[in-house]
Amino acid sequence: MRIDVATLFPEMFDPVLNQSIVGRGIKNGHIEIYTHDIRHYTENKHNRVDDKPYGGGTGMVMQAQPIYDCIMAIKSQMSVKPRMIYMSPQGEVLTQKKVQELAAEPWLILLCGHYEGVDQRVLDELECEEISVGDYVLTGGELPAMILCDAVARLQPGVLPNEDAYSIESHYSGLLEYPQFTRPEEWRGRKVPETLLTGDHRTVTEWQNREALRVTARKRPDMYNDYMKTRLEDFWNSFLEAKGLDKDTTYYKIQRLGQDEKASQRLIKLVMRGKKRATISACNIRGRDGSILPKKGAYTVIADWYGIPCCVIKTVRAQMIRFNEVTIEQVLKMGEDTSIEDWLERHRDFFKKTGADFSEDMPIVYEEFRLEYKGTK
Repeated sequence: MRIDVATLFPEMFDPVLNQSIVGRGIKNGHIEIYTHDIRHYTENKHNRVDDKPYGGGTGMVMQAQPIYDCIMAIKSQMSVKPRMIYMSPQGEVLTQKKVQELAAEPWLILLCGHYEGVDQRVLDELECEEISVGDYVLTGGELPAMILCDAVARLQPGVLPNEDAYSIESHYSGLLEYPQFTRPEEWRGRKVPETLLTGDHRTVTEWQNREALRVTARKRPDMYNDYMKTRLEDFWNSFLEAKGLDKDTTYYKIQRLGQDEKASQRLIKLVMRGKKRATISACNIRGRDGSILPKKGAYTVIADWYGIPCCVIKTVRAQMIRFNEVTIEQVLKMGEDTSIEDWLERHRDFFKKTGADFSEDMPIVYEEFRLEYKGTK
């Protein structure tokens, strides 16, 4: 991949891009990055590249001619068409998804503005795409261009030691990265999580996935919500495809089981094994259509404690009953190998913890279902 940068300050780039990982990537030929001084293309005898704006206002505006001539000189060096990008606070905000898109291009040309901006006519003539590194204003486009170069360069084959070096990082998968730890095992009374010391790859991976979800939900709820929405859409579309159902088929609700992570894992396993074929819920939990009782044939997505969809169940029948009317036969269908007394005691606590206005004769929804889809691993 090749990146060319048109700038008034090419000397700013060498100390940054020729160091560390990106510098080694350039040296080893995995990516080419060149800078070009726009001043070399001015026709002004005083080497000026800017002038006062029409319509008045403070500051100066970069002129079209030197920019255009600089870009055309760069374009003449290769036969392929480059992707033209103007680093601008008015542009699309740079994200990891955008970086991945740009990293797949063979050639980028970045234009760095300065002063009060660039004559709009040259941006239109060159058909520049505008990209911003954030909703704030800097003195010029050089720092944003360096950020884009760094982000794109590290995704080029060979720049990093392997794909895992970037595929597990924050933003790449839509989540923030899980916490990292190194030696010593204890520092100032703070210990490395025991899971990371087990050497069990599967257990460690599960911990990392859970922590990535927790970190993202806490620090970037917007990212978390977008990620969960995408996971649900992909999961549901896979279900429809696997079952040959119409794409307009929808689910009644998304449901989590249990009152904590451990209970949720246990109950989901029972559903997956076909041992849990019924469930109860409070009457304040409504479906997408606003109804309390799911209709026979309605689909429900069962999600784990973190909201990741795991399977799809289909309602066989549903009814409203009183809490103290639950029978041992119903308890057994819920996958509970216990006495009715024990079940009632535990579920009293469950409803109280969920904030329900509990009473022994409170109405609850009892639903029987069958497992329709386990999803893919």
